[in-house]
Amino acid sequence: MSRPLPRLAILACALALGCGSGTPYYRLDWGGADTVTVTPGDTVPYDIAVQRVADNLGEVRIRVAGAPAGVTVGPEFSLPEGQTIVNTTLSIAVAPSSTAYGVGGISFVAEDPANNVTAGSGIAIALLEPPVTQPDFSIAVAPRQVDLIPGARGRTTVTVTRAAGFTGRLVITLVSPTQRLTADPLTLEADQTSAELAVNTDRSLSLIPVITRFVATTEDGRTATTGFTFNLRNY
Repeated sequence: MSRPLPRLAILACALALGCGSGTPYYRLDWGGADTVTVTPGDTVPYDIAVQRVADNLGEVRIRVAGAPAGVTVGPEFSLPEGQTIVNTTLSIAVAPSSTAYGVGGISFVAEDPANNVTAGSGIAIALLEPPVTQPDFSIAVAPRQVDLIPGARGRTTVTVTRAAGFTGRLVITLVSPTQRLTADPLTLEADQTSAELAVNTDRSLSLIPVITRFVATTEDGRTATTGFTFNLRNY
């Protein structure tokens, strides 16, 4: 049984053979997360769905046409002849040596040669810089991406790994390229290893992914950091 389309990615519709002109109707809709956050060395699954509304149901072959340096996506897949929907899980792999930090994109191209149809869609890839650690502590957040409408609040959990007997207080702050993305103040006391905190967005923000960093600072000024993505969207 086919599962329904997940929330739509950057939508691509191929109205390739006209509408109301007597020629066959053809449309492709794409479903999947519109933004994926990764770090060098990651391999993560990506669920994708392609649904077709058409008069003629030829085979549709889907391939990756572009990805940031060091990022590979696969395998290629197809929507078989006669079927209207396909769901599959791809693998997004990032080379450990990749330094293409920032927000890039992955492009998908669907081709139905029998109907002379080509359509495309894409997703954003937020490639975070590797965490910066100290010999006696490090910081991580989960989830490392929140999907928010501008003006909304989200939540993430900060976890500190302590080693070598370190029991000091840690002040957690957010470093952002804009003052319109913030996090509530948080201090982890000596007996704390994790806590949830709120992240905040201003309603004036554009609908794009924004990469930020959480910083854990000791009383003597040493820091550990980890990346975090605000995926700003309108739904």
